[in-house]
Amino acid sequence: MSAGSDLQRFLDWCARQVGVKEQPLGSNNVIYNTRYYGGAVSGAYPWCCAFVWCGFDELGLSALFCGGEKTAYCPFVVNWARQHGRWVSGGYQPGDLLLYDWNGDGVADHIGVCVAVSGSKLTTVEGNVDEAVCRLTRSASAAMGAYRPLWGTEPARPEKPAEDATGPSEPAYRPGDRYMVQSGDSLWAIAERFLGSGSRWHDLYVYNNLASTTIHAGDIIELPPLGWPEDKAEDPAEKPKATLPELRAGDTGRSVDALQLLLLNAGYPIGPCGVDGELGEDTEAALRAFQADQGLTVTGTTTEITWILLIRG
Repeated sequence: MSAGSDLQRFLDWCARQVGVKEQPLGSNNVIYNTRYYGGAVSGAYPWCCAFVWCGFDELGLSALFCGGEKTAYCPFVVNWARQHGRWVSGGYQPGDLLLYDWNGDGVADHIGVCVAVSGSKLTTVEGNVDEAVCRLTRSASAAMGAYRPLWGTEPARPEKPAEDATGPSEPAYRPGDRYMVQSGDSLWAIAERFLGSGSRWHDLYVYNNLASTTIHAGDIIELPPLGWPEDKAEDPAEKPKATLPELRAGDTGRSVDALQLLLLNAGYPIGPCGVDGELGEDTEAALRAFQADQGLTVTGTTTEITWILLIRG
């Protein structure tokens, strides 16, 4: 690895960040959040992913992180890596962005940077660990997988793997995966890419219980199990529930606190009571205004795409 390579520059940047702490501790007020959100924040703003984004952004390497997307949401990183052929589940290398699923629900909770490998042990630099950037040693088995940026040390992968004449090719997705709609996508194009034929657009329409055939960038499309609907391998009614809570008027609790903070950060006032953990009339009005401005169906409830757009800023 040359001293001036993009990978080495990024690893050196990570090393320089070790020891940076929140001020005050426990507040999530840290330089990476300030840079990411454009101002000081506090409260429900976990920053492990914002830390990684800042490294790429500060070094002028934004294109190497999710194609230049700005995100502080770990599941978005996982989905992007899988959709673009950059997801690995072993053989980790320095520069890999390791994702962790602490509660085993299949949704990434944390991200860190692999900086060295010794057998089954990984040395990492991670933000938001004990309110600081820390250098850690973890077992490789602790990671759910990793996003491997195209650092320039390997040839670019083709868009589609070469067909193997000795047997069927591996499916382009895992059953149950969720695809985030990109600009220019259509149900036909998504079905052609993942299901093998654009004529299966109706399977996507039915399986996701869509209200319209019109889709927008940022929408989430769940891909049906292999063979659906012929083998009835999975009843859509038994699909796993979204991990992001669907909040509505009258709900209370910490999830509402998080929603209110995100709305405020997006520039939507929530009334004189401020962040009080209650989804009252003012918060609901702010939520509806946000959905309308984003071109979403205005429901007054926190659909998954509403959460994603709020979290992405």
